[in-house]
Amino acid sequence: MKVVVIGDVSWAGQYHLGDEAMTEAAIAQLKRHGADVTLVAGDPELSAAHYRVDTIRRLGFRGVPRPKKVTLLSALESAFAGEAKFPEAMAPAVEAVRRADAVVIAGGGNLNANGEHHLFERLALTRIAEFFEVPLFVSSQSVGPHLSEDDEEIVREIADYATVFGVRERSSAHLVRSLCAEPDKVVLTFDDALLIPQMEGSSVPEVELTLPGTFVVGSFAHDPGVPEMSTAEYHRTIATALDEIVATCDVDIVLVPHMGVLGVGDEDDRDCMAHARIAELMTSPRVHQLPVISAAQALTVTSGAEFTISTRYHPVVFGPAVGVPAIGLVTSHYAMIRMHGALEHVGMSALAVPYEAWNGLFGTTVVSALSRDRAELTAHLEAAGAVATRYQLDWWDGIAASIRGEGDVMRVDLPTHRSYEWGAPRDRESFAVFTSLYEMVNRTRDRISLEAKEQRRQEKELKQQIRQLTREGQRLEDDCQQLRTESEQLRQELASTSEKAATSQRALQRQIDEIRSKQRPPGAALRDGVRRRLRRWRSRG
Repeated sequence: MKVVVIGDVSWAGQYHLGDEAMTEAAIAQLKRHGADVTLVAGDPELSAAHYRVDTIRRLGFRGVPRPKKVTLLSALESAFAGEAKFPEAMAPAVEAVRRADAVVIAGGGNLNANGEHHLFERLALTRIAEFFEVPLFVSSQSVGPHLSEDDEEIVREIADYATVFGVRERSSAHLVRSLCAEPDKVVLTFDDALLIPQMEGSSVPEVELTLPGTFVVGSFAHDPGVPEMSTAEYHRTIATALDEIVATCDVDIVLVPHMGVLGVGDEDDRDCMAHARIAELMTSPRVHQLPVISAAQALTVTSGAEFTISTRYHPVVFGPAVGVPAIGLVTSHYAMIRMHGALEHVGMSALAVPYEAWNGLFGTTVVSALSRDRAELTAHLEAAGAVATRYQLDWWDGIAASIRGEGDVMRVDLPTHRSYEWGAPRDRESFAVFTSLYEMVNRTRDRISLEAKEQRRQEKELKQQIRQLTREGQRLEDDCQQLRTESEQLRQELASTSEKAATSQRALQRQIDEIRSKQRPPGAALRDGVRRRLRRWRSRG
């Protein structure tokens, strides 16, 4: 079977550990069922080398303004109607889907207002699949939490055509079910990246590493991602938190960057630059900065850690996948939705901790609880991980069976697990109050930010329309002026022609009179005069 897969993979040489993990897991599962995969990739040459599949370029929506995206979709519709050729950027995808047995949207590039090009790209691929009557499967998605009305229509169209739509958080499931015509096709699943350890072997190159004996994995985005928090303060807060972990747990810190050039720790890559700054701000020398490594190798490193702590999302997936507790430092409402969602699936949602609540509030309590409960948590996560792995394998078995026409997709949500709680009852109560307030504030802030963004977009579109109308008005004025000029020229030409005609007519009349005068017989003039006098005399009489 031939399958076209899209994920948010390498772009211009950049390896994004989380998105690569989901893409690689999806490819591995499809290959396990004998699929011939064609990958839609940002860097087709690099992705072909990494995953050993055929690759094609993206569909042309990245880096262009929304009106241009809408124009590209309109051009696609015109091509469907036979009124034009397919847009050049989409031609490879059109041909690949035309020959395919299925299209799979496999995580990465989450569907939300901040990832506009992902929305349009996946919508275009959905329309191409529908045009050729090729089934569509969606896996491992985060949707929202914020979408404009236009964005909701995009998600609705994708979900309505999809055979099944897999999401990885309860909030995403609720949102998509509220949008689509058949809510039962929306299934709450685990993140596909947890299947990386089940692969027979990754084809992405590994990097030679030397790790300390006892360590905690840290992975931090280059900035907090929200304008209300300064990057400098964000780095200082993380450095302080890591120093405390070193002192409390007697461990080293191993910093694993999430994005950059594979195998390189170049500080030009923003994650590596952030890690260098955090290490510089730490007072402890027990910190090690790794280069960018593959998803499979990151999971191997994680498996040897005491626990992980990160502001990145996928470490909270990787940790539980290999039986290691994972702390998510939450910096936004969007991050809380994803981190809380992933940890909730294995009963560890209490380890999604607001960034502002760590130093001086709950951080010490959380770390102490992890150290005290390490054996219990390992056993819990190993059991939960086994259940999650079996479920996610069954999920892909169902997709493969549906593509082959030999069975149906899974439509049952993932199983739940007992929730882990840290600290004394008073600590948990205080944390619940803080988290509720944090969520309320951040939801409001994100809503205001989204509304402001939408207003800016609408204002920009209105300004563009005004400029276009102004240009059109100026063009019409120029046309009118040209018409007035041409009309005056015609009037003058007509007047000149009329004058010439009158002159010619008068000259002609003189010639006629002369000819008539010459043609009259002798005495005609005297006779005419007598006749005139006679008529006057008679009239008097």
